[in-house]
Amino acid sequence: MNEGHLAETKERAGDSSGSVALETFIPVTRFAIIDTLANEAESHGDRKEITSFFRFLGQWRHLEYQQRLLELKEHYLPFSPDRDTVKILEYSEDKLNDFKRELIEAVTGLLTRANYTHLDDDTLDKLLSTHSAHGLELKVDRSEFEETLVYYRGAGHEELQQRNWRKKFKKETVIVPTFKRLFLLLKLKSEDVRISEVMKEKNVSKKKATKIVRKLRKNLPKVNSGEHIYLKLFKNIPQEDLEMMFPNNQVRFSMFDKVKLGMTAGGGTVASVAGAATKAMSAAAASNPITLAGAFIGVIAVITRQVMNFFNTRNRYMLTLSKRLYFHSLADNRGALTLLSDRGEEEDVKEEFLLYYFLFRKPLPRNELHLLDEEIETFLSNKFNVRVDFEIEDALERLVRDEIVTLDEQEQFQTLSPSEACLLLEKKWRRQLADMNGWIPGHENEEV
Repeated sequence: MNEGHLAETKERAGDSSGSVALETFIPVTRFAIIDTLANEAESHGDRKEITSFFRFLGQWRHLEYQQRLLELKEHYLPFSPDRDTVKILEYSEDKLNDFKRELIEAVTGLLTRANYTHLDDDTLDKLLSTHSAHGLELKVDRSEFEETLVYYRGAGHEELQQRNWRKKFKKETVIVPTFKRLFLLLKLKSEDVRISEVMKEKNVSKKKATKIVRKLRKNLPKVNSGEHIYLKLFKNIPQEDLEMMFPNNQVRFSMFDKVKLGMTAGGGTVASVAGAATKAMSAAAASNPITLAGAFIGVIAVITRQVMNFFNTRNRYMLTLSKRLYFHSLADNRGALTLLSDRGEEEDVKEEFLLYYFLFRKPLPRNELHLLDEEIETFLSNKFNVRVDFEIEDALERLVRDEIVTLDEQEQFQTLSPSEACLLLEKKWRRQLADMNGWIPGHENEEV
């Protein structure tokens, strides 16, 4: 993607400055980073030790993320629409609200660590009202939702071939901005809450409001209710087709389709009816019932054909929608939590591997941290041909917390050697296991 298009994409995603904002996501696997840094360390004779430390650190982060994921799943269980276990635990409304708040906070933190970017309400409304290049027009009523959370990671584009009526319907290439990864958290309002809102908004009776709400939700499966929270992950979604991802979208015809159908249905039907009427009058005058019946059958056939044109156009729209959902869906609900946890873990360890290696090679004064940030970004650009905004502060905070990086009296950041860091992580691992088993008699005061 060229920089001009990336700037356009960022502007459409809410960056009013129009500048090219680099992503914090590192589009390189941990295995490629380990191998590259190990090759760099080989000249210093540190390849084996560096590789071992990276594996130790990766396993330590994996343990942390697994514990966090278990807590997430516990908080999500009361809201999961896919549970296949017996519902034994009952929670009060206050407890459910606490679980919901903790779940959303934890998911938001996980998305941030996985280097996703939040789509604020203004940007989301703007994208939902954008005309689709796919010819698919959808409408979404966001007032149906109690919670709406949308995050994306990576801005890309796809090319479409379309016919332009201004150029005598010749095909031309259209560039469509996309989100490489898209996350949605949705929670519908309960029917009672929504009915009360409609009564106030439209000043109607409860009976009328109930009818309106149920009509709006008629396309949703009956299992959908306000108690469920839906988590969705997608890939390569056109920014202007964001409505496709919402369960309450309603298909509507584009202006071109309305004109086309109006012309074929209106003109064709009027001409056919006029012709049939002429035949009918002639048949009536001649008292010919067979000709009269044939004329009316012709009218019915014309009307049926035009009605089928409407249905065929709608089916074409629904086919486009189903293809998007089928081929671009990554994970749902608990599966989405697991995938997000994996992505967050992956981003953390990649950042930590890079920071540790460069600090291990050369201790750094605290006031020169920005220079190391630039050095790592240059390294990624030269080695992998990727441009990123490296998050040095976050990685440094985690390594300092684990005592792998320290700040000495001269205000310099230094690291433990790879072998010392491995021993430290081994002790932390044993201490963590002892804490987890602390309830077992004899383990409470066990020395680590």
